[in-house]
Amino acid sequence: MPLVPPVVTRTSTSLADARQRVIHLYRLWQKNVPQIMIDYHLCMPQSVVRAKIREHFEKNRFVSNPRTIDVLLIKGQMEFDETLNVWKQYSHVLRYFDSNEKDAQPTKYLDRFIEGRV
Repeated sequence: MPLVPPVVTRTSTSLADARQRVIHLYRLWQKNVPQIMIDYHLCMPQSVVRAKIREHFEKNRFVSNPRTIDVLLIKGQMEFDETLNVWKQYSHVLRYFDSNEKDAQPTKYLDRFIEGRV
């Protein structure tokens, strides 16, 4: 059996390098929106899909640690590959557009008790 070299992920050398890589990934997502819409038969305008992609990138806009940015880049690239290769189901893609996708608000025990959810 031949020896397979280990896969080494590329790390950013500086914040400027990480920024360049993030912009490249963002453009890759935006460029492939039409193909994603065709593959998943999305019944919404491209502007909605593009806005959701932008929203996900904006969520991590103020991350300043290059190692954290690298992890987010790897996760974003994996999501892109899974989406473009149609390894996701239709429901997985629609989950990104769910209107109930708000951050969970911390609730107090007494509030839950009053609502009858304890």
